[in-house]
Amino acid sequence: GRSMHKGFGFASAAIWGALVLSPLYATAETVGQVAYVQVYGYETPPQGAREPIFLRDDVVTNTELETVIDGRLDVKFVDNTQLIVGSSSKVKVDRFVFDPSKSSGDVALNVSKGLMRFVSGRMASQSYKVRTPTATLGVRGTDFVVAVAEDGSTTVSVISGEVEMTSGSGDSGGVGAGSTGSTSGASVSVSQTVSIPAIAAASFGGDVDGPSDSGEAESESSSHGG
Repeated sequence: GRSMHKGFGFASAAIWGALVLSPLYATAETVGQVAYVQVYGYETPPQGAREPIFLRDDVVTNTELETVIDGRLDVKFVDNTQLIVGSSSKVKVDRFVFDPSKSSGDVALNVSKGLMRFVSGRMASQSYKVRTPTATLGVRGTDFVVAVAEDGSTTVSVISGEVEMTSGSGDSGGVGAGSTGSTSGASVSVSQTVSIPAIAAASFGGDVDGPSDSGEAESESSSHGG
């Protein structure tokens, strides 16, 4: 019994090593880990049922991440990309390929509703794409917030770097730091950022320095394993 268990540990370590070194793992492989859960989060893995997701759980490609009202889910990916999923949101990891030796790869996320903050990692900017029901966002920099309304209309507020926003009908505009781009699927309008979702000020992995609230207390108790 014991030797088999020990062997399994070595095997899983070998599989993780192969993932980190090989850019070929593109389907249903571990690409990140949950760094923070507030209130409650869910995942729907490929060919799997929707289930709760907890602190330090692995995230695989083709997984849909989901939060409840006032919920939040932080994920750190293998290339150090940071993703914060805000309240009542759905984000799917469509594709995630990373070659550490070249710091290159191909990442596609799909935000179907709600809020997401994205801080790009070690890959070249053009490796990252974010899609919504009405827009495709090409990343030309590091840190931005995406908001998708119930009707699919999309707003992107850039904190640093630049995002190229292209609507479903093909109109596009460059959105720089301090600016906000929006589209409902036709034209793209870009203007100076007037207000930005609170998620823009969130500290990745939990607001350690912020005021403690019941949501954080709940998240600590809900992440207690059985």
